[in-house]
Amino acid sequence: MANSTTAGEVKASKTRIIAFWIITGLLSFELLFGALWDFNLLQKGYAGSILKHLGYPSYLAFLLGAGKILAAVALLVPGFARLKEWAYAGVVILFFGAVFSHVSTGDGPGKYGMAALCLTLTVISWLLRYRDKLK
Repeated sequence: MANSTTAGEVKASKTRIIAFWIITGLLSFELLFGALWDFNLLQKGYAGSILKHLGYPSYLAFLLGAGKILAAVALLVPGFARLKEWAYAGVVILFFGAVFSHVSTGDGPGKYGMAALCLTLTVISWLLRYRDKLK
């Protein structure tokens, strides 16, 4: 039997792919841009001051920055489905942890809103991802 893909299914598939790449591109940009902050390349001490406010050691910024770069690369490079799943898991933990940490210290949405938005983008990107077999 021939493949019976309709024009509507093809258009929906293209829309899904475009949405995936836009959202994943925004998420990866935030991860890479955030890593620059973590490495103190954009504003000296900004990430350290946030970590101090939240009660974390300043050296955590370097670990978070390195993880963000690795996750962004994993999400953007084609293939490596299992690696992408681990990257998504790490990014969810990163942004959920940020939201939880800010809420726990009594910060309002102005402090954790961006992390919540990025957490949402992560989940949407994961839902729109290609469903290849894990390799």
